[in-house]
Amino acid sequence: MEIPMWTIPNIMTMGRICVLPLIIYLIWPGVETRETCFWAGIIYAVSGILDIVDGAIARLTNSVTTFGKFLDPLADKIFHLVTLVALLQLPGPRIPVWVVSVFIVRELAVTGLRAIAASEGMVIAAGDSGKVKTTFGTIGTVGLLMHYTYIIDWGPFSTAVSLHRVGLAFTYISVLYSIGSAINYARSFIRVHNASGHTLS
Repeated sequence: MEIPMWTIPNIMTMGRICVLPLIIYLIWPGVETRETCFWAGIIYAVSGILDIVDGAIARLTNSVTTFGKFLDPLADKIFHLVTLVALLQLPGPRIPVWVVSVFIVRELAVTGLRAIAASEGMVIAAGDSGKVKTTFGTIGTVGLLMHYTYIIDWGPFSTAVSLHRVGLAFTYISVLYSIGSAINYARSFIRVHNASGHTLS
């Protein structure tokens, strides 16, 4: 039985892409306020949860499609990178330029290796570090979007929490995992490439 292209998981993935302009608008210079940043973070967090949910639905209902395999990682990259680039417009700075540069270079390098591997019929399994990178990156970006200091009431006492600092901390961890996962993927690529009888030149 042929699986239709527009399954529920694929529609959810496309929906994540469609709400990205709203997030960008909410943090746009001149529009950005404490309230708009809060809602931008909430929307980003919900989108991150939907990313997990649509993958689980696709596996449980056996509705994984070739289109979905292409769209889901593309949506993840667009969602993350476009949001980080948008944050560069805000004063602070919200996020260091070098951090955004590392993420962009990493994605370009890994995407290039995947294209070469696919063209030569090589299958390279993704490591767990990439999933950890995405998790920390999502939490970090939510913190960077919300940015401001919030008072958290614990009952007998309250604490002031800077979500900007929390976001940066998780983002820096994501950077480390991002570099590590790229190195692991490159090593796997070289190993599989050489084992297949090809030579790197």
